[in-house]
Amino acid sequence: MLSSKNKSNNITKYTYLSHDNNSNIIHIGYGIDNNYARCCATSIASFCINNPNQNFTFHIITNNLSLSSKEKYNLLAKDYLIDIYIYEIDPKELSNLPTQTHLPIATYFRFLLPLIIKDIDILYYIDADILCLQNTSELFNTPLNNYIIGAVSDIPKMNKKRNKALNLQDHIYFNAGMLAINIKKWIEFDTFNKVLNVIHKNPKRFSYLDQDALNLVLHNYIKYFNSKFNCLDISKINTNDIVLLHLAAHPKPWNIAFPISNVCNDFNKNLYKSYEDKTPWKDTPLEQPKNYKELKVYSKALRYNKEYLKGFYYYIKYLINKFNLLSI
Repeated sequence: MLSSKNKSNNITKYTYLSHDNNSNIIHIGYGIDNNYARCCATSIASFCINNPNQNFTFHIITNNLSLSSKEKYNLLAKDYLIDIYIYEIDPKELSNLPTQTHLPIATYFRFLLPLIIKDIDILYYIDADILCLQNTSELFNTPLNNYIIGAVSDIPKMNKKRNKALNLQDHIYFNAGMLAINIKKWIEFDTFNKVLNVIHKNPKRFSYLDQDALNLVLHNYIKYFNSKFNCLDISKINTNDIVLLHLAAHPKPWNIAFPISNVCNDFNKNLYKSYEDKTPWKDTPLEQPKNYKELKVYSKALRYNKEYLKGFYYYIKYLINKFNLLSI
């Protein structure tokens, strides 16, 4: 195994190489901050476990990954005999873009990956909260042809709501959690700059930030995949058919609120943990609430679990934290 580091053009690249087989490689990319390091590793493990004969190279773009996380990714590469490239960037070019508590600057990193990894044909961008539940060869063998991206339609409610907000006619609003990116077409279309320009012109228009902007800019340049490749609603699909499960709801399975929330069910109760236990993050405790939105979610989960007094306590903490933040 080779581990190395080099720096150029405000990008520090960490390389963890564990095999020499360069044939038939599938390239998968993630954009994260350190808060999503553990679930990103879990996502990577799920791909490896369910595709044992596939050669993967994983690309992670970040801006504040801890030394501990980097060391664990090194171990992950060794455990699964995969290549992992970590690109640590200076996000100054993105610093003026709007963010939200649950949508930090890292949400824009997916725009940069195709510009960094220029020498491949297709990059599969995956949100860090997506688990691979079975073999993905059908997805990887579906050609994009002349489309810039491949994606999956969002749920009907989001389709109606966001198309109206963005004034998009005859458009299927897609969820950007899984994108098959045609690198050459993405660059030729100048997608990165077009997305940043529309957000800069009217940031308040884009409630879902980069996802809204991508839908607006790439309208008519999208190949649509079956919902099993980015499943957002398990009630609308046979769970045995799910290939990629998007854990988009809050609380997340690594949060302390998850086991006692209405999001937790018989299907997903132990699903995330079963994969995380096969990473260097195994036995990591569930996370405590880190911001006012997570405090609100935890309070709701406690009340759902009939822990009313504790739920009220965390609701007061939520109100105080929200007030303190908004009064700055």
